[in-house]
Amino acid sequence: MKWIRYEHGFRSIHQGMAITGVFFIFAFIYLQVWLAACFAAVFAMLAFQNIYFSKVGQHLSVTFRAKQKRILIGEREELVLEFENGTVPIWNGTLTISLEDAVAPSSDNKRHYSGIYDLTVPFAIGGNKKVEIRIPLEGKKRGLSRVTRVMLEIPHLFGDGFVHMELNEPIYYQSLVYPRVTSLGRELKSSPYKPGETELKQSLFQDEFQPIGTREYIPTDRFDHIHWTASARMQKLQTKEFLPVSSQSVVLMMNAIEKDRGFLDFEKKVERLVSYADYCMKNDIPYSVAINIRSFGAKPYLLLPSGSGKVQFQKVMVMLAKISDKHAKLPFEEMLRHMESHGQLPQTVVLISHENDRVKALAKQWIKRYEVILDNSHERNERIWDNQHMKKTGTDSTYLNA
Repeated sequence: MKWIRYEHGFRSIHQGMAITGVFFIFAFIYLQVWLAACFAAVFAMLAFQNIYFSKVGQHLSVTFRAKQKRILIGEREELVLEFENGTVPIWNGTLTISLEDAVAPSSDNKRHYSGIYDLTVPFAIGGNKKVEIRIPLEGKKRGLSRVTRVMLEIPHLFGDGFVHMELNEPIYYQSLVYPRVTSLGRELKSSPYKPGETELKQSLFQDEFQPIGTREYIPTDRFDHIHWTASARMQKLQTKEFLPVSSQSVVLMMNAIEKDRGFLDFEKKVERLVSYADYCMKNDIPYSVAINIRSFGAKPYLLLPSGSGKVQFQKVMVMLAKISDKHAKLPFEEMLRHMESHGQLPQTVVLISHENDRVKALAKQWIKRYEVILDNSHERNERIWDNQHMKKTGTDSTYLNA
């Protein structure tokens, strides 16, 4: 494994060896046997220290038992590091691990600054031995936490010098802290502007243009629905699964641009989005998610295609754990117009955004064709505006308590 080494105090060792060697020669010339023996012992001690610290840590390697952990806020996990050493043992070392502050170490030997936790633990390992270090962590806030740096400091046995080693290889470990899940507190209604009198959430039909996964093959499956690539990977026949055709489907669109002087506005919007996703999962309603954070590809924003069930909810939680308010953003109105022009709006549209005259004007145009919910309950006044109440009052500026 590649380590960057910084050595401090070797110059004083070399100077001490040179001075001790000179005094040993003079003592030997003047036949001072005991004095020469003392200088020889000091010279041997300094030489041993010089050889030891020139070779220590050269064959030390570290691996992380898991590449990724997923936890909720307040839950605990363990960061497990496995060290394997070469022939030279390491004594009295200090291990320092730096990780981003979405998780916090459950220890007093830590320092926090600029979004990073520095944790120090004692470290020692024998020659040709393996050591496992477990560090308890706790989820503190929604986000992605990576181990950014691993350092090891080995002090000199005699003197005030040390060898400082820093890992110079990519560290493939991260903790995903999912956002907090709260109850939605309202019911989602399908659009009234469609044929039929009965509202259905399930159908015997499937949309073959929207595959959502695979499952094991059963004899009644159609031959053209077999997923051959997945079958070769799993060494058993796999059948494609498609999104069920439903009379009620939802798109959840979140405005990642924070309101002026809005404290934790972004995090509150994320929690509100999770509440809608949780409601859709429990009621088996297909839904998609769009966030105006810039992305590469045909669509310049984050878009999770429509799906349902626990698999879709898991995808939403992973996506929300990875985004940040520091990412580049697209104007919210531009994303809305892009989705409308490409025919990506289902029967129910949920806009999670702070109050905005341009967004309200655009939503007012959509209520003639869709069920539109402009949700700004993340703000202090906790209000939700929708077209059902607007039809009753005959105005577009009336709000309902969430």
